[in-house]
Amino acid sequence: VFCGVCGSMCRRKDIRGKVYWVCHRHDQEKSRCPVPQVPEAEITSAVLRLYHKLAQDPARIFRPMAERLRELRELELRSNRKITDIDKEIARLSEQNLVLVRLKSKGYVDPALYLSQQDEITHKLKELKKLRRRALEASGEDQQLQNTEAILEYLEDSGRPFQRETVDEELFEFLIQRLTVYSAETVKFRLYNGLELAETMERAVR
Repeated sequence: VFCGVCGSMCRRKDIRGKVYWVCHRHDQEKSRCPVPQVPEAEITSAVLRLYHKLAQDPARIFRPMAERLRELRELELRSNRKITDIDKEIARLSEQNLVLVRLKSKGYVDPALYLSQQDEITHKLKELKKLRRRALEASGEDQQLQNTEAILEYLEDSGRPFQRETVDEELFEFLIQRLTVYSAETVKFRLYNGLELAETMERAVR
């Protein structure tokens, strides 16, 4: 949990049996940061409201997002000259292999020569595919796309939204990466795929 004004981490504080989250600077001296302490119960309610909204229809938000990220990834890969050259060579060898198969079916190629050339083409294709995998690894995988797909899978598999009545570690392992308190009224959540969403506290307690 972080403070949205000064950027400090918030600490969990028990005051006469009631738990609050408070900005470290504000806790040291109120004049150092205007963000007040916020009851943990209010943050918990905001987390649950966020979860319920997302879990009602996760595909509506995250599937189009994943598709768009996948399109951007494909554009990025097509602009990679090394991968493009490898793809062209794979396409050329695949076409060459198809021509060879057609010639053999018509009896224009000696069987021994056919097998020899086909083995050579198969070997080259395997090597090119290895090179392509290495090039993809070097370019880096799209972590945002992977995280978006993981969030979608988590929300679709987590059961009916109304079945969740408490906040547990699972929500912060699969869904919420960071929680930022901006005021007694507003908290913002950053999901693991970078999407940021704000929730309003039910009661403003200063």
